This record gives sequence, C-alpha cells and structure tokens, in this order.
Amino acid sequence: MLKSPRFALWFVSLFLLVYTVGASAGMPSGIVTFMFLLSPMLVLWLVYSVLRYGEPSGRTFDEYFYDDADIRADKLRE
Repeated sequence: MLKSPRFALWFVSLFLLVYTVGASAGMPSGIVTFMFLLSPMLVLWLVYSVLRYGEPSGRTFDEYFYDDADIRADKLRE
C-alpha cells in the first residue's frame, strides 16, 4: 500500500485539504504548525513514490510534445 503512487497522491491531497480547512477553521496553532512542518516530508514521499513505482506512459518526447495532449512533435516542426 505504501508503494502505490495512487495511495500517496490521495493521502497527501487529503492531508493538504485537512490542513487548509483546519487552518482556516480555527484548528489549534500547535497542530497547524506540526502539519506545516510535516508537509515537505509528505511531498517528498509523494514524489519518490511516483518516480519509483509509477508506470511510464510509453510516449516519448520525439513522438509527442506533451504527454497529456495529443500534440505530435512532428506537427510542431513544420
């Protein structure tokens, strides 16, 4: 479960949501400070799990200009 990039993405996103809502809703400052200090480690864990255990898309930069869009690189060179 900890090796899943999807779990890391959902956990860190939920943590960010709880931190944001809690900080604006009057959560005690000690908890907000602890969550703030913990957040860089969670982001590093998210990046590590995506880079280590994520699946490559199979597209290359030579074929497609950007991975999320169907913009072919040869169309840009014309």
